[in-house]
Amino acid sequence: MEGRQSKIIYVDIDGTICSIVEDYNFSEPIQSHINKVNKLYDEGHHIIYYTARGQKTKKDWTELTKKQLDTWGCKHHELIMGHKPHYDLYICDKSIRIEEL
Repeated sequence: MEGRQSKIIYVDIDGTICSIVEDYNFSEPIQSHINKVNKLYDEGHHIIYYTARGQKTKKDWTELTKKQLDTWGCKHHELIMGHKPHYDLYICDKSIRIEEL
């Protein structure tokens, strides 16, 4: 990571590193996307997975999500559950899609 400054990077889970499904037990990983995030981790960036799982339903998906991230080989420093606002569109000057990495 010579010549680069480490960044704090928040990464969504559903629709970013795995499929979007009604029941998170059936989420399928998207390995090529996980590999991109893992590369950022390996470059020294601080990776935080950030999800709205359970935000609307109030169901606690923390243990399943931790297990999935581990099973899928997702390198990260933190996981934040249930504090992400629900929205249909996010507009931000710092925002990019995983496909742009």
